[in-house]
Amino acid sequence: MIPKWRLAVLLSYFSVASVSAAIITPGLPAMQLYFGLKAGVIDWVMTAFLAGYVVGQLIYAPLANRFGRLYALRSGLIINLLGILICMLACSLKYFDLLIAGRFICAFGAASGLACTFMLVNEWLPQSLRKTAMAYSILSFTLGIGIAVTLGGLVTEYLTWPICFIVLFVQGILLFWGTWLFEETLSEVKSINFYRIFADYKNALQSSTLVIFALAAGFCSAIGYCFSTAAPQIARQVLHLSPSAYGYWNLLNMLGMLVGALWAKRLGIYYTARQVLLWGMAGCALGIGSLLAMICGHQSSAGWFFCSTASLYLFSGLVFANASLIATSALQDKACASAMMSFINMLTAAMCVLLMGYLSVNTLQGLTEILLLMWLLVYGLLLQYPKYQQALN
Repeated sequence: MIPKWRLAVLLSYFSVASVSAAIITPGLPAMQLYFGLKAGVIDWVMTAFLAGYVVGQLIYAPLANRFGRLYALRSGLIINLLGILICMLACSLKYFDLLIAGRFICAFGAASGLACTFMLVNEWLPQSLRKTAMAYSILSFTLGIGIAVTLGGLVTEYLTWPICFIVLFVQGILLFWGTWLFEETLSEVKSINFYRIFADYKNALQSSTLVIFALAAGFCSAIGYCFSTAAPQIARQVLHLSPSAYGYWNLLNMLGMLVGALWAKRLGIYYTARQVLLWGMAGCALGIGSLLAMICGHQSSAGWFFCSTASLYLFSGLVFANASLIATSALQDKACASAMMSFINMLTAAMCVLLMGYLSVNTLQGLTEILLLMWLLVYGLLLQYPKYQQALN
């Protein structure tokens, strides 16, 4: 029997990148002033991070199949620490381009956390614990963002935003040390053959199950990353909140995340993963509808805004846990399935963050519109999924 505390440590690796991405978001307005940037340029701090994160998803599966899951995870964590040190140097030198490079490197390394943890969950944990672990994965992922945003708000207001990188460095050291709590799960060593890697990924993309449910997981990631990017601007321009007040209000989102993870675990006992996922999508529609009503009513209520986003986090917990479970179980090669699922998941989030700024000059409207468009796409694919399965059979 695996102790619960070891399971909790394992699941914490899901949130390596989400914490790194979110902790500095309350300080983005101050960062813009520090570097003397024009409006919109500061968004590259998140865009560069997501770009490195997306690229990294496809790298660690071949490394994990050749050298082992833990080797790949540790390698990524070392690269993550290097990226954080570059960011700290960039802050000292007041060199924005170096900061962007550091964020890319940091995310490229942090990508090992998501990709390799999915492998370890599917291979290290017994079958009876896998579904529970997937249910709690959204708790790790979204709580990581929630805690990071709250902590980042407090650090930004009462200390200074570059301190966030020191916090990330300490976290990286602790997570690297924690990898020795687990056992290697690689059973069949595969040499790094680029032709075979390409063929494996091509085969993964031909799986409608993997692609559709990875997009569903990507919708949840888009909620987290689009919120983290847009919310500091919404808090300042629309809700008129200080960085610390924004961090405190964000605790409502953390509550939604917690309830969603626990609810996903409970419902998973009695219903199929696809049923729970569809209920989660229906609940997310309520949160998006509430944001639309807020825009149409020209409201600037912090309570309204954060209750709406908390409901999104709550119901996306049902979606992410079950979508991840179905997607990573779609192929026999768990490393390939995990890597491709993570790639599609994070590419979806990155594209949503990138497109959000082009949809509207109104940040709240842009956030709502991109989530609505993504919901319509994913829900439509989920409704068509049984037809895809019948066609294959």
